[in-house]
Amino acid sequence: MIQPRLIVVLLVSLLPASVVAEAGDENWRAESRFEAAQWVGSWLISRDGEARHVWSLNADGTGRSYAFVEHKGKMRFAYGYDIHWYYEPFTQMANIRTERRIVCRGGRVYPYFLTLKSYESDYAVRGKYAWQTTWTEASIGQNNLHKSLVVFVAPLSAWHNPDKDAPCPEFPSLPLERDIDTALQRWDKEAEGDQAAEAGNEALDGSQ
Repeated sequence: MIQPRLIVVLLVSLLPASVVAEAGDENWRAESRFEAAQWVGSWLISRDGEARHVWSLNADGTGRSYAFVEHKGKMRFAYGYDIHWYYEPFTQMANIRTERRIVCRGGRVYPYFLTLKSYESDYAVRGKYAWQTTWTEASIGQNNLHKSLVVFVAPLSAWHNPDKDAPCPEFPSLPLERDIDTALQRWDKEAEGDQAAEAGNEALDGSQ
């Protein structure tokens, strides 16, 4: 006599692979108000209150990062990286890994070259437009804990990634938020309003 457990195994083995995969994937789906597509695009980035970076994030997980420094009252391009990035809605975490370094020589983008160091950072999503990362710097006799807040200050629709031999990238010119904390508080209130609206819709659906 065939055992019931064996019957189940036989039935599963006869199902198309796609059906079995969909059944298994069901447990990993998560509803989230933050999706990867939200971060795609070019952005003016503030690290800990200083808006001196540009991130250009493509939908295929590639991108660029550019850092600027103040020099004689003007913002000047310092260095950049090719990057790979991904965002995981289930864990609400983002990851960025640097690759080729980008520099300028004689007012032109120098041929990209491999760097000996690669940096990888995981970020917790703090709000609709902010990521926060924490890391420990180990040194002789002490370990220093660091936290860095990355704020997506403004989208840069006119930004173009420069190719080899193109002029060095220029710092984007646009009115900036002077008070990053004020911007964060406003975005947090917007997120709370979205959550309240979603909860109200769910309650309305449940009562019908």
